[in-house]
Amino acid sequence: MKIEWKQCFKVGVSVFILFLCINYWSVVGNTIGVFFSGITPILIGCSFAYIVNIFMCSFEKRYFPNSKKAIVIKSRRPVCMTGAILMVLGVIVLLIYMIIPELVNCIETFLNALPDLATYVSKNEYVQMVVSPKSLEKLRTMKWDTYAEKIGGFLFSGVGGAVNTVAEVASSVISIVVTVALGLIFTFYFLMGKERMASQFKRITYVVFKEKMYNKIMHWLNVFDQCFHGYIVGKLIDAVVLGVMCIVIMLICHLPYAVMIGTLVGFTALIPVVGAYVGAIIGALMILTQSPMKALLFVVLIVVVQMIEGNVIYPKIMGNSLGLPGIWVLAAVTLGGSLFGIIGMLIGVPIFAGFYKLIAESIEKREKKMGVKS
Repeated sequence: MKIEWKQCFKVGVSVFILFLCINYWSVVGNTIGVFFSGITPILIGCSFAYIVNIFMCSFEKRYFPNSKKAIVIKSRRPVCMTGAILMVLGVIVLLIYMIIPELVNCIETFLNALPDLATYVSKNEYVQMVVSPKSLEKLRTMKWDTYAEKIGGFLFSGVGGAVNTVAEVASSVISIVVTVALGLIFTFYFLMGKERMASQFKRITYVVFKEKMYNKIMHWLNVFDQCFHGYIVGKLIDAVVLGVMCIVIMLICHLPYAVMIGTLVGFTALIPVVGAYVGAIIGALMILTQSPMKALLFVVLIVVVQMIEGNVIYPKIMGNSLGLPGIWVLAAVTLGGSLFGIIGMLIGVPIFAGFYKLIAESIEKREKKMGVKS
């Protein structure tokens, strides 16, 4: 039997690497952590460039599409890219400006209103029928100011535990700013040279892999690109529609914080399945500081709006762009959130949708070969 030394060498190197990983896992883990920390700006740049590219392509189609002038052709990419980046950043800044200050004020108001709210609840005749007088007395005599201070102290001590000194806080802020700035720089380069980078990637892939494998890789990337593109566009439209519906209904019913809560509900709706409900809970707590009855009315209205949006509007907006059954959407959100937090909840659905389509295609091909009618 002829010994293939190249194959033996590959096996030997693989076994040696596996041995190092097992026996020096702490060092390997730290190295991997440092590596991912180093490429974080690149990952941010790729993610932001992908989102911006969706809007940039739309702008480029409308930026004097029939013009043959050299100045128009040369300026098309920079102008459309700048407009798309400014639009995305502007929306983010606007959301932060609209939501964060009002949310902080409502939390302060809610904490200050806790004693009066406890007294109101304890004197309600329906509550008195369900809750024992002893429990109601404890609720009335509870020192809410002390608990509010403890909650605030716990939150700030938690932050202080993570960042113990002012210098460390400043260092963390500077690090985040630098990372985001580098990410924006990478975004600029990715968008300006996306065609060249795509061409280089295809050339390298074609040289490294056989033609059959190359075609598979290109097909896989195309499937995931379609899933992510359809998901992002669909969720943005759905979030805007849901936010506007919430604002209009709240204004009609004269509920407080209509614009801010509607914006919050629309923004949190970007998180699949549970996002809009999280925004609704926060909104209900904010309205609770003004009136418990209005908060209850808001909950009823948001449930009705969610039913209409989930059963009528959302399916029409998303259409067949994902083709992922509801049970797998919930599984994707749960698994993605448990592994990678909010980011996992956001990207879990399109990733699952991509694998779902690829597996479905593979099954259909095998069934055709086997002569099975689906």
